[in-house]
Amino acid sequence: MSLKRIVKSLNALFSSMAFLFAGSALIISSAAIILKNSGISEIAIGFISSCFFIGGLISTISAHKIISKVGHIRSFGIFSAIFAISAMMHMLSNNVYFWAFLRFMIGICYYGLLMVIESWLNEKAKNEIRSRVLSFYEIVFYISFGIGVLIIALNLKEQTIFIISASLIMFSSLPLNFVKIKEPSLPKATKISIPKIFDIVPLALVTSLIAGMLINGFSSMGAVFIILQNIDPNYASYFIFCAIAGGFISQFFVGKISDKLGRKFAIIMCASIGFLVMLTFLLFDLNFYLQCILALFLGCGIFCLYVLSLARANDMLDDKTKSVEVGRGILFCYSFGSLLSPILLGILMQKIGYGGFIWFYMVCLLFLILFSINKPNILKKKKLRKNPGNMVILDND
Repeated sequence: MSLKRIVKSLNALFSSMAFLFAGSALIISSAAIILKNSGISEIAIGFISSCFFIGGLISTISAHKIISKVGHIRSFGIFSAIFAISAMMHMLSNNVYFWAFLRFMIGICYYGLLMVIESWLNEKAKNEIRSRVLSFYEIVFYISFGIGVLIIALNLKEQTIFIISASLIMFSSLPLNFVKIKEPSLPKATKISIPKIFDIVPLALVTSLIAGMLINGFSSMGAVFIILQNIDPNYASYFIFCAIAGGFISQFFVGKISDKLGRKFAIIMCASIGFLVMLTFLLFDLNFYLQCILALFLGCGIFCLYVLSLARANDMLDDKTKSVEVGRGILFCYSFGSLLSPILLGILMQKIGYGGFIWFYMVCLLFLILFSINKPNILKKKKLRKNPGNMVILDND
């Protein structure tokens, strides 16, 4: 099936994604700005943000049980409903611990929704076009997420932000329920075996771990990075949007590059772009506009890493029913990295200021580049088959 036919057959799913990602961007990215304006310390902001990823980590372990019992469409409805309720409940209190609990619940729901979406896409996409299908998924993500982030720049009241985000999230379940669409077969409830998956695709797991640290470290603490430079907090949304725009632009060429030259090459290329950007931040004193331009290139580098790890892992699958298990393994590592980064960034930025943000990114990206160099570059997965004479033949997929 061609890319165009796959996208057309899943138009209801992509429509749901658009509402979901716009609403989630608004509720997730606004937290750091609201908390910082309330006088909360960087470490406390990092802790509250990490609760979102603790929920995500638990979701990657347990949410598949719901999907395996009720299916993808009903699971999407369940997670989006709880997500919206949790978003609106932010209006009840400004208590830091209450907010931490709500971020925890949002994390469970958001990552559960990602699991539904990505397992659905991976079951539909063949190896030779998987990166392009996932790149289209990322394009929908970045456009929607970017719109959600730009809403923050309107300087709305806190209550208005929560109501809009909850409404968008609730809207996300409507297309799947109004449009007739064939959902994937019910996956079996299985346990995650990270060592088993690591033996098959170590580069995919490490890339997803680093991607979680970088992408969600940016979404959680990128605004704090700008505020610590004594720049107007309202400008932080423009900085974040520029990075998202870079991630959006990169989807038009990274998917094709990885399909033609291999996932490893694309991972090293993206990590190198991100490393050079952060090195520029370190060496030069830049005004806000130059920082936004560099954020564009940073987004090109780091925001592709997760989808590349997902494509690399799924290239190895013969049995498409295991796409949920592998996707959970990748998402588990991604959420674990996401859990670590706000805490580490909060400590570093509390101790050494905004420079801690720069050093954190440089170390993570350099490690990924060095780890990737010695791994094989798989252009097309090979599999074994037997001919009528029982001779084993190596066959390209």
